[in-house]
Amino acid sequence: MNKNYLFAYYFVLFFVIVFSLSSSSQVAGAKNNTNQQVPFLEKLRMHSLKHYEVQDIKIENNAGQMRVFSINDGFQERVLRKVIYWLNNSSRVNGTKEGLLENPSNKLTLEMRNNEVITIEPAYTCVDDNKRKICTAKDGELIVSAKTQKIRLKSQPLYDWLAVGWRKELDGPTKEELLEEALFTRYLYSLGPSYSDFFMCPKIIIKPIDGDPRRHIIFASALNYSGHHGGDFDRLTFSVRDSNLTGLQVTSVKIEKNIQQEVIQKQCQMFD
Repeated sequence: MNKNYLFAYYFVLFFVIVFSLSSSSQVAGAKNNTNQQVPFLEKLRMHSLKHYEVQDIKIENNAGQMRVFSINDGFQERVLRKVIYWLNNSSRVNGTKEGLLENPSNKLTLEMRNNEVITIEPAYTCVDDNKRKICTAKDGELIVSAKTQKIRLKSQPLYDWLAVGWRKELDGPTKEELLEEALFTRYLYSLGPSYSDFFMCPKIIIKPIDGDPRRHIIFASALNYSGHHGGDFDRLTFSVRDSNLTGLQVTSVKIEKNIQQEVIQKQCQMFD
């Protein structure tokens, strides 16, 4: 086989590989773009909203108070998960879509990654009384607006959170959560550096062995942080015996690959 033939063969092979990779990338990109192009209200109807499609959430009330929760903040991301969870588990309300006030008591604005802007406000029932319009909030009901479209839904937890709960959200983890994270990191370290990526949404349960305060069995789990950046999530679960007499002993280690969204939600949720 002469050199010219070999050169032509490898050139064609290289071209085919590059073309294949490019085509695969374009197909994947087309799928992502198609998913992002589905309107918010359509995803809401299908109960298929994803928290990572939200850039930030802004809540403001008629007293001038305001808070913003961003996807770029690891602690605030849990608020986005919570709101999207409630929206996906809401139910449609039949009847009029009217009931918006010019200056509602509370208003939630979602800015999506595809630049779509969604507003959520309490639904009001208004009656005329001696030529005066009196409006009262309909308990548990909300109106979701996207451009010129509006739908009415019922979600008691989201309604209550929009009324009061958002102002009580902590600016950072509690002491209990910090302690849990510190303990989890200590036990994760005992597994070795190959597991160092598993620190997202850590959960830990500690039980004494035979009632002895010097000996404990630890059950722990967490997600891989790299999945947070658009990849698939894996979940690490492990158990460790911790004793003043024998030190740390790893008793089991398991990694679940490409876990389902329901498992991710359960691992990370910090709400009812």
